Formats: sequence, structure tokens, C-alpha cells
Amino acid sequence: MRPKSPSILLSLSILTISCTPKETTVKGIVIDASMNTITVSSQGDTLRFSTLNAEKKTPNGIRLQDSATVFYKGSYSEGMPAVKIEITSHGDSSLGAWLTRTYEGVLPAASGPGIRYSLTIRNQEHSGDGTFTLVMTYLEAENGQDQSFTYTGKRFTQRGIPGNDNATVWQLISNDQKETFNFLYENEKTLTLLNDRFEPSKTDLNYSLRLIE
Repeated sequence: MRPKSPSILLSLSILTISCTPKETTVKGIVIDASMNTITVSSQGDTLRFSTLNAEKKTPNGIRLQDSATVFYKGSYSEGMPAVKIEITSHGDSSLGAWLTRTYEGVLPAASGPGIRYSLTIRNQEHSGDGTFTLVMTYLEAENGQDQSFTYTGKRFTQRGIPGNDNATVWQLISNDQKETFNFLYENEKTLTLLNDRFEPSKTDLNYSLRLIE
């Protein structure tokens, strides 16, 4: 057999390199995790990966609201395999254990039956800061079908509202800085939505979320 010329070998080498999928990384907040899958929210997108054969750097496992970096090859498709997963555990041990709480409720909407809120907060026991994931589902919004939007970001604690300087407010700011949600912390089991002036609704309609036990 006649040996291939150097130019042909070079062309084959370039073809092989060009066909190798590029590795991509995505950073986000874990909003769902099972034995073989992980779902992260990143810049308004929800991305799900298979973790079956992935290399994992997860010192404390994978928990909701953890910060995750997912490495994958090729173009993204739902449920595609991750190459590697890194979980970043933030926090100071002096601030206590990590807490994860979920509050839910159906709040009034300008049109339609209402908006279902599902708010998950993760923070250390003695810290006023933390992270959040908020899923807002507009009931029967699009041709009678529900329509959901997911926001992730940071939770901060502030003090005082008009008429009550001692009130505790949880302020949620999305990662893209485009959305801010203010909730009055009534007690451990109840949050009430406030407007952008930190005022509760002046109507008799229910704007409260309840802790899911």
C-alpha cells in the first residue's frame, strides 16, 4: 500500500481535531437533583444534565441551592451527559448549619385565577444572607395553560417598613439584577409580599406564602 502523503495526513489530523466536541461550562444554582440527574438555573435558563458517568467534585454531596459548575461537550440538549460537576459550598461554620425552607401560596393576579409562588430559601442558621429560587406559575395564562418563570439569586435581610421600624424584610435580588422581590417576615411560617415601597397590600386579598413542612 502506498503511504499517505504528509499533506493528506495533515488534512486528516485537522479533520479529527475539528470533529472533537468543544467542552463548555455553565455555572448556576442547583434547583433539582436526583441520583443520576442535576438541574441548574443559570441566567434565567433551566438546564438538566445526566450525572451517571460524570466526574464529581462534591465534598458534601449535591443539595438544593448549592452553586454548581457543570462541564459538558457539544451543543446542549436536555438530559445530556455532564463530563464533570463541581459543587461550591459557601459559608462560615460559626454561622451554624445550612437551612433550606420552601414557602408556597397562590397570590392574586391582574388577570386569571392567580399566580402560584414556590419560594425556596437556603441560608445558614445565624446569617441574614442566603440564596433563593422562586418559581412563579401564572395559572391559565396562555390559552388556558399555566406558564411558569424561574428566578434565582441572593436573599438579604433588612429592617423596617413604613409604620414599623422593627419589621423584618427578606429582599430577593435575581442574579441578573433585573428582578427584586420584597417579603415581610411575619414569622417562621409566614411571608407576605410587599410592593417596591415595602408596603403590604391595602386590600383584603391574600398575599401570604406559607411554610411547607
